[in-house]
Amino acid sequence: MAELSPTIDILKTFIVEHRWWIRFSIGVFSLHFLYNKITQPPASLRHIPHADFFALIKAIRKHKQIDDIAHEITFPTVANSTHGLYARFDNLGWTVHVTDPGIVKTILKSDAFPKSVNSIHTRRGTLAGRLLLGPNILFLSGEQWKNQRKVINPAFHRSMPVQIFGRVTQKMLNTMETEMKSDHDNDDVKPIDVHDISQRWALDVLGESAFGFQFNALDSNGEDNEWVTRYNHIVQSAQKPLYFLLPSIERQFKSWIPERRKAHQELSKFLDMMSSIADHKRQALLNKKASSLDKNDHEKDLLTLMVEAEHEGQGRLTDEEFLSNLSVFFLAGHETTAAAVSFAIYYLAVHPEIQQKAREEVLGIFGDDPHDILPTLEQTRELDYINRVIKETLRMDPPAVSMVARTATKDTELSGVFIPKGTRLTVDVYELHRNPRIWNNPNQFDPERFAPGGEAEQLSATGLPWVAFSNGARTCIGMSFSLLEQRVSLSMLLRKYEWSLPEDSIHKDKILTSGVGVIKPKDLFIKFTKRY
Repeated sequence: MAELSPTIDILKTFIVEHRWWIRFSIGVFSLHFLYNKITQPPASLRHIPHADFFALIKAIRKHKQIDDIAHEITFPTVANSTHGLYARFDNLGWTVHVTDPGIVKTILKSDAFPKSVNSIHTRRGTLAGRLLLGPNILFLSGEQWKNQRKVINPAFHRSMPVQIFGRVTQKMLNTMETEMKSDHDNDDVKPIDVHDISQRWALDVLGESAFGFQFNALDSNGEDNEWVTRYNHIVQSAQKPLYFLLPSIERQFKSWIPERRKAHQELSKFLDMMSSIADHKRQALLNKKASSLDKNDHEKDLLTLMVEAEHEGQGRLTDEEFLSNLSVFFLAGHETTAAAVSFAIYYLAVHPEIQQKAREEVLGIFGDDPHDILPTLEQTRELDYINRVIKETLRMDPPAVSMVARTATKDTELSGVFIPKGTRLTVDVYELHRNPRIWNNPNQFDPERFAPGGEAEQLSATGLPWVAFSNGARTCIGMSFSLLEQRVSLSMLLRKYEWSLPEDSIHKDKILTSGVGVIKPKDLFIKFTKRY
């Protein structure tokens, strides 16, 4: 040791004298390492074509819509892939995106690809994380997920509140009639902001069918409704591209950024409001004081049915699990359904022959008497063509453009491509649904794809070409609920109105969208003409 002392002293002296250069060098090295980690896929994934990091960042910074990003960046990347896989940087880091029906089937129907834990850890503390993440049926796996499913599944299977859907849609029709009236004393009608009214409709449907609560969003133009304004503020803030793509910025600096701080305060108030509804409802049901207990199963709200499932010994949710699942129901049952109906209205507007064919089906089932009809559950099951319209709409513009990421639990191969253990994978729903290698003329709206024996059925032999509600054991638990909701609203609209795009519409050439993660039409105004 004595022999090493002079060497150690020299080393200490060197470090002291050159400490600033050493720190600078370490900083440069760290930045270089971080730069490569973000801008390039890890070495283990470089055999897979990857989307250019800087092109993606530039497109997102310019608020380009998903259609433009797909055609300019991701479609060309997929075209270089012989296996339907490509890598891109997203809010979880570098992730493998899947666009091949066969691989999609493998991932969604195999226990080897559970939901990624990183989906929770990466977004924890963000707006999206606080709203959606937690012990809920969307993000849990294994026994925890199975236990929750036992409580929640019966609620969705027993609840088909077609009367609620009909009543709220009738209220929407009345609101539309009021808002269409011209400000001038003439017969002109004002175009309707379709997504705005669809959001308010979906919120009122959700309130009654899920919570047994009146949000009354359709009673105002939305600007005076606390639920509407607060929720819209939260969603718009959560989808800001910078924070969506780089959630670590929000996690670390949200208290320093006034706009983020305000959004988190709004979210806290929103969660408190929702918790208050849930606590009051649950306690009333536990005390056997809720009149809804006497309703027919189909018309009971989801909260009631979930509490009844607990009483019947099918498990019990903690208060945290209960509220976390209600948050998921809120986003899935409100935002995505409103967007889906809005997109359907757009495609029927620009394809009048399809609109008329859909209307003829509706009139054949409900009749053409000049007054509103509330559909029955049996009647909605006859709406085959409307169902095709809905499915084709969800193929063209799935509101949820990708799925919760999965993780490879072991080294594996997908279509001959090596996927190392720990790799994150996600089903790229938009790319899958618009993939020209899979669908004929994928940008053409054609409901006949979903006719018996049609293209969709034929393609199902190759795997899963259409996954608007996921598939396998993790199929969206609210799929039947949402499809029924859409059938009721579209059929009632088709009976009462004909519609088209205004001459000055910004959507004349193609539908313009906004949002990341969940997309919606941008400023979609439609001109409606009453039939009765």
